[in-house]
Amino acid sequence: MGDDSSLVGFGYVLTLGTIALVLGFVGSRKQPAKNNAQRQEIATPAPPAHTQEMADEMAALQQQCLRLREQLQQQKTQLTADFQEATFEQIQTLLTNYPSAQKMAQAKPDLPAKNLIALFTPLENLLQGWGVELIGSAWEQVAYDPQIHQPDEDDVTVGEQVYVRFVGYRQGDRILCPAKVSRTLPGGAQ
Repeated sequence: MGDDSSLVGFGYVLTLGTIALVLGFVGSRKQPAKNNAQRQEIATPAPPAHTQEMADEMAALQQQCLRLREQLQQQKTQLTADFQEATFEQIQTLLTNYPSAQKMAQAKPDLPAKNLIALFTPLENLLQGWGVELIGSAWEQVAYDPQIHQPDEDDVTVGEQVYVRFVGYRQGDRILCPAKVSRTLPGGAQ
């Protein structure tokens, strides 16, 4: 029992010593900051002669940075305008003929769709120019590949034969949108 009470007493002493040490450390950290501030007020050294040069250089760099940012914004605006103009030129035929073709299809529902297919040539040319390729062809039967296909049911297994309902697109190794696939063709399809 005597050993236990001396250990408890030693524990108290150790705890009190640790608290005193921490409080002394915290107190000493605050004290020099005040002294340093007082010393700086009393003995502030004169600024170096080249401080004005540094300030001028910094102001010049800030101006240059602002000019470069403005140039980048102007370039971005110009690139966007150039891209839109070039794209419009490539699909202009489609865009100008589509409303008339739509009106014709509404007026003559028996008009064969094959008469309208030629309208999409500019769009195909645009995609080819961008290096965009089709994934599959409509109603083609293919082996299901989860990397390039999106099934209409969750239980389709890899390698299972499916039909491409809607084509997908890729650009190099990047899949822009997967082909939509199904186990069956749409109603009326052969």
